[in-house]
Amino acid sequence: MGEKKTKKVSARPYWITRKDQIMSLASAVRIDILDHLAGGGPMSIKEIAAEIGMKPSALYHHMEQLEAVDLIFEAGTRLVNRKSEKVYATPSRKMRMLRALGDPAHAEEMRAIVGSLGRRLEKEFSNGLDNERRKTEGAARNLGFYRFLNRPSKSTLKEVNKKLDEIAELLWQDRDPSQPMVLLSWVMTPLDTD
Repeated sequence: MGEKKTKKVSARPYWITRKDQIMSLASAVRIDILDHLAGGGPMSIKEIAAEIGMKPSALYHHMEQLEAVDLIFEAGTRLVNRKSEKVYATPSRKMRMLRALGDPAHAEEMRAIVGSLGRRLEKEFSNGLDNERRKTEGAARNLGFYRFLNRPSKSTLKEVNKKLDEIAELLWQDRDPSQPMVLLSWVMTPLDTD
């Protein structure tokens, strides 16, 4: 009997480009699961459920779907109160969809994903407003929102995108378990105003 091949979490970005993977992320719950596993490291279903405020029984179907399309994998087991518990992980901490966004064949799925994220973001922001650990000012600010409308030059847009990439790198690298989990979402879109 062959040995089960052990998967590891890669330091390199994992590019989500397969149609089945993209379609599976039209669910805000599945995106939440993916984000928490990528951002928080390997976790059990019970831990994920606690992180996103759901019952473990409500996550099994979503976990199976994510595992079926190779967006998560069983990273091992551990013993908790003399009971074996599976632990799951993502292929990388840097789960990326940028390449899929550039493919017009995925336009409908991208619309569904952003719509789902928009509805989820409103709920998460609402919860943030009620969070006792919220900070709205200063260097430790963890709650806020921006909306900018402008006609940036090509060089300014290039600089904005460079800084967004730098922010993503910062958030992927730094992890302090004593601090509250922070969600940063952004949407940029050209507008038809002419």
